[in-house]
Amino acid sequence: MRASLLSILTFCSLILLPRGQAATEIPFEHRDGLIWLKVTAAGRAEPLRFLLDSGAGATVLDLRAARALGAEIGRPLTVHGVGGRGTAFRVKSTPLSLASVPLPDPGFAMDLSTVSAACGKRIDGLLGADFFRKHIVQIDFRAEKIRLLSRGELPPAGGETLPLAQRGDALCVRLSVNGQRPAWVRVDTGCDAALEWVTQDTGREKRSGPSVAATRGSRRRIPAAVQLGALTIGSVSTGLHDTAIFPGEGGLLGNGLLARFTVTFDTAKGRLFLARN
Repeated sequence: MRASLLSILTFCSLILLPRGQAATEIPFEHRDGLIWLKVTAAGRAEPLRFLLDSGAGATVLDLRAARALGAEIGRPLTVHGVGGRGTAFRVKSTPLSLASVPLPDPGFAMDLSTVSAACGKRIDGLLGADFFRKHIVQIDFRAEKIRLLSRGELPPAGGETLPLAQRGDALCVRLSVNGQRPAWVRVDTGCDAALEWVTQDTGREKRSGPSVAATRGSRRRIPAAVQLGALTIGSVSTGLHDTAIFPGEGGLLGNGLLARFTVTFDTAKGRLFLARN
């Protein structure tokens, strides 16, 4: 699948864990630019297929999977997606875990069949930003491992550290494209593209309610120079959007660029660490 799915610099040394400390390691499959996880549900032998999606404001179940789990489907609510507003449903479901690590309770379920069809593979849910808010999460794309770090296992000094802001339910960093004014963009591990950039000033418009980025990216793409902190990355395939994907945000930073690095989210301290693979 080469169509982009939305949600749905130079490091001198690699990120190494201190000796004698062992992070919780969780394997994943990096396929077609997306991070696939096997999630366990109580009383179910077959694992569920989830995407690790920091661009989703909260963990969400596919509506079909929620019904198969016997989840209690509640009242509808409005969610904000790339293509506009959609409908989801409050759910109360069975506990979920990832490699024995308890996951946030999915607050709602929505129909993810369109995203599944685009992937060519069933998606049972999205593990969203609430997971990143609960843990220090390191994504090692080369080893295909997620590591849940303790405070003492954070990357050593040096390399590139970016401010990571929580804007509403989104995790955002500031970057600029081709020398334009920097803007806050959503860090979206549920996006297989490198960058989706909004060409117009998004201003300070706000939204209410949860957000889920899960659709195709722009077909208008250009090679662009991207400035992330002190790092400049050339010829980044960048999708162009005339209007905001999410109100008040300048776009999406996806796995097409993130996968060049080992990425560590320290949401509690508002930092994103990048180390070249």
